[in-house]
Amino acid sequence: MRIKSERLQCHLQQRLEGFYLVHGDDILLLQEACEAVRKKACVEGFTDREIFHVEGRFDWNQVIASDQAVSLFASRKLIELRLTSSKIGEAGSKTLQQLIRHNNQDNILLICSSKLDASAQRTKWYKVIDQAGICVSVSPLESTAMTGWIKQRAKTMHLNITDDAANMLAVRTEGNLLATQQELNKFTLFPDCETIGIEQVYDQVGSHACYNSFQLIDAALSGEAHRSLDILYRLRQESVEPLALIWVFAREIRLLERLLQNPQGIAVGLHQERVWNKRKQFFNYAASQHTVQSCIKLLSLCQWIDKVQKGIEIDNIWDRLIDLTLGLAVSDWPLSAPTEPFSINDNACL
Repeated sequence: MRIKSERLQCHLQQRLEGFYLVHGDDILLLQEACEAVRKKACVEGFTDREIFHVEGRFDWNQVIASDQAVSLFASRKLIELRLTSSKIGEAGSKTLQQLIRHNNQDNILLICSSKLDASAQRTKWYKVIDQAGICVSVSPLESTAMTGWIKQRAKTMHLNITDDAANMLAVRTEGNLLATQQELNKFTLFPDCETIGIEQVYDQVGSHACYNSFQLIDAALSGEAHRSLDILYRLRQESVEPLALIWVFAREIRLLERLLQNPQGIAVGLHQERVWNKRKQFFNYAASQHTVQSCIKLLSLCQWIDKVQKGIEIDNIWDRLIDLTLGLAVSDWPLSAPTEPFSINDNACL
């Protein structure tokens, strides 16, 4: 059975299954979900624990041996597998299927992994765990939910934090909940600080925000110009390759252009293009602001930036990326005109 991490505590209050797969990209939420399973297992008498780090030429026979061995310290045991990749090979797949078929009720199997994509969720071993146990998906916290999460987390830590301070902490640690938690932990060391205000966050918290190119695109599609630039500047500081950003921009702008040209309307186009539900609002907003012609201009700028990156043209590539970001976020932003017109069917560079 598949559940979201938010429902895990409720599930564990009701029962404990024999097999758990917890996967996701947010380190803090992933750790906390696994820890919740460990605590429940310990309460239920699974007090022994054996950890395997699955990497390189991992010997899966040792997992089978652990499952069959009788513990010297406890009658029941938690076997924890930490995957460095979803590609565990034929031996790994057969081993997991064997463990589940054998179903040693004196053991619980907990598998921890980074986010498993759609192809990984179609593998035999994933499907077997899905049928016999619980697959917990840990989703990153949306930026709009960060402030509320911070206030709730501060409350559980017996900290008082103002709304403005929570907002600033959210901005400075967006996309990096582990850093958010660490900053809150720091404030517990200041006993004289009865209430965390914006001044304390300003003085004590540096920028720990962690972004990716898809967050940049979503912010631009949503018309969040200031946030888009903040993310772009952060990506530049992290030495993200401009070519990677151009590729994502061009792909999403082409998608927006197809949605605008769909004769059955945006809603049908979103369904046909299989756009994720949480991203539909971004494209709906962008479609209300842009036209096919504005998309062509943006793609023309993408092509120009691509030529600059490859040394065909001379220009400041990051200045043009700022233009591109603002051009997508603000429909009437004056774009820097490339030297050549762009055809919507031109795939020479992009």
